[in-house]
Amino acid sequence: MPVMDVRRETEESPTLAEGELVMPMFPLGSHVYLPDTEHVLNIFEPRYRSMYNEILFNGSRRFVVPMCAPNEPGKFASVAAVFYLDDLKEVSEQTNDQVKFVCSHTVIERVRVVRSLNDRVWGDRSSFLKVVTEKFEDCDLDDDFTNKETALEERFRALIDMQEKVDEPIRFTKDVELAAPISAKRGKMGFWRLVNLWQSLLQSRVTHRENELQAGIQKMLRKFLEDSGVDLSDGRQLQLSFESIPDDIRAEIQRMNEQYGEERVELLNSAIYPFQYLVQMDSHAERLDYFGELVSEEEKRLAAKNTLRAMFESTE
Repeated sequence: MPVMDVRRETEESPTLAEGELVMPMFPLGSHVYLPDTEHVLNIFEPRYRSMYNEILFNGSRRFVVPMCAPNEPGKFASVAAVFYLDDLKEVSEQTNDQVKFVCSHTVIERVRVVRSLNDRVWGDRSSFLKVVTEKFEDCDLDDDFTNKETALEERFRALIDMQEKVDEPIRFTKDVELAAPISAKRGKMGFWRLVNLWQSLLQSRVTHRENELQAGIQKMLRKFLEDSGVDLSDGRQLQLSFESIPDDIRAEIQRMNEQYGEERVELLNSAIYPFQYLVQMDSHAERLDYFGELVSEEEKRLAAKNTLRAMFESTE
């Protein structure tokens, strides 16, 4: 989609081509929402309270959620998820009106956003965005890809075993198959479930790396305090100003943050763009091939890790 232009004239009565439909749009950050997934939202902004009232009143119960381009405010992906409102709870009394609704949704389909109708409200937040959409469906719905699907399923199972073998700190567990059989077929609990599992894995790696960084910094500061004669045995919390820390420790903390900053960008990108790429593909066969490439990259990474591990074990 073009970047939001708050100077654009609002289309009050848009002309629609055959198959086009006007829907509300609710940007929810750079997360990519996948088909057949479920999500709960807490609604507090007046404009989105109004949006929910509208979709309940007109009976549509749905709205568009695009991926927001990271670091590019007002730019959204043109192929987006459609949230369907399954359940809404009014909680304003319990939350002193801090939250109006707690809403449960299912992503029921994908649409292509043709154009936005009221960019102006993106600037003043006076209301919610409305967009013209068209259905976005696969071009190979009638084709059979059993061989491709079976091959991907087998590789996914083998990958779970490989992650366990190298003792990956963040990995899939055997419970993945207990919840539902590994399937790359179309439909619920099929291909998109595998993609959702993969997305969760990568997001967990980002969190794990952040925790590692904080633990490393805390360990360094704890040693500095203990070496300075501070008794930390009572478990009390101490606050340190950055200026009170010795230059060598400050330099090391800065180095760690800079190194992590570079890693974080790479980790975050890997948890965003491949999934948007999958969402905007209109071919199940292409998605199977592309997801296979992602699995291949993980296989190579794990194989290299296993080789290094074997080398170190042989020298002991």
